[in-house]
Amino acid sequence: MLSRRRFLTLLGLGGVAFSGASALAVGSSFQFQINRHRRVLPGLDRPLRVVQLSDLHYGFWVHAASVQAWVRAANAEKPDLVVITGDLVESGLRLEWLKGFYRAASPDLQGLLSALGGLRAPLGVFAIWGNHDNGLPQVKRYLGAQLPKHGVGVLTNQGLWVRDDLYLSGVDDYWAEEANPKASLDGYRKGKASLALVHNPDFWDFYQDLPVHLALSGHTHGGQVYLPGIGAPWTPSHYQQAYLGGWYSPGLGPASPPVPGFVSRGLGMTVLPLRINAPAELVVFDFIPEG
Repeated sequence: MLSRRRFLTLLGLGGVAFSGASALAVGSSFQFQINRHRRVLPGLDRPLRVVQLSDLHYGFWVHAASVQAWVRAANAEKPDLVVITGDLVESGLRLEWLKGFYRAASPDLQGLLSALGGLRAPLGVFAIWGNHDNGLPQVKRYLGAQLPKHGVGVLTNQGLWVRDDLYLSGVDDYWAEEANPKASLDGYRKGKASLALVHNPDFWDFYQDLPVHLALSGHTHGGQVYLPGIGAPWTPSHYQQAYLGGWYSPGLGPASPPVPGFVSRGLGMTVLPLRINAPAELVVFDFIPEG
């Protein structure tokens, strides 16, 4: 039997080990990977490099220094085009330490805008809204007015030709019931490449019979916490574990999307500053023409 002193010593060491492991897990959650993919995109006439940022969740656990690091990494890839697939902010809130307590406060949006204003790509930088961006209407309105002044176009159920062989479209958030994929594709011309920005991959279902060669999404964070033998305890998707991250093809898998798609695990975090077996990622696509 253990003596009381030895028991308390072991208990204390266990507590220190647990605290250390927790601190390590939280600290590693602010690290991110740069993941590269080479893929054919039908309709392209020449190669195209696209960098995708997703789910920044600025304002709660994520501050300007993190966004600046992501921007530097994106620029270092020398992209032709940069896209941000929603959830720029964490429901318009951040934590603020005041008189010994944390309280919710409006985020310093200027820090986010200044950081994103550093993104550089000859074909432009474009963003769409996610469900968290709709958390506070006044924050969304302010960002919608200010992002273009900082070089970031916002695609809300609309599209444009960023190059003579590439049509880029984007929809509003699915959960806000404002997304309209048909309207976003009004200007598309048959035979050219069509790239769609769709925050929530569940919304791919609504692209049935629409001219999209690839949809880029985020939203699920790879589960943010993924436990061996169990998977992600919860994901914000109708299909649960189906859209945790990576490539998806029509007719394959439990969700069977109607269009090819890619889901980024995103860069920020929501609810808790924690990622386990679902590392944050900045994604670099090298798209090439058929043949």
